[in-house]
Amino acid sequence: MNLSTTTKYAINILIFMAQNISTKYSSKILSEKLDIPYKYLTKVMTKLTASGIIDSSKGKYGGFTISKNLSDIKMIDIIIVFDDVTNKKCVLADVPCNFEDKCILHDKWQKPRCDVDDKFAQTTLEQIIKDTNNLD
Repeated sequence: MNLSTTTKYAINILIFMAQNISTKYSSKILSEKLDIPYKYLTKVMTKLTASGIIDSSKGKYGGFTISKNLSDIKMIDIIIVFDDVTNKKCVLADVPCNFEDKCILHDKWQKPRCDVDDKFAQTTLEQIIKDTNNLD
């Protein structure tokens, strides 16, 4: 599965926010801390809010917070907000995988591709934060 730049940004935003879950984050702070262009970040945040992964509040003390338990947010939940997970690409070319006219690597890469998909479906934001904290 190829992750788009937008999905990578979303994952990085959520990991950053999850590291201090009780903090409300402004778009400006997130943009500066994560080096994501401000306008791009606001579009990502709008989609994450619409998906229910984060909450948004306005006003002087407003900002963004994660709306769910970290153990309830799987990587696939983030990915499907931004990427078409049904669009499997060939490992040799940037085209949809053709099951009728297979490339030479198709059968060899089928299991690893499924393994990666399974990891995204099983890995939670909580696990990533715990793993990150264990590196310190």
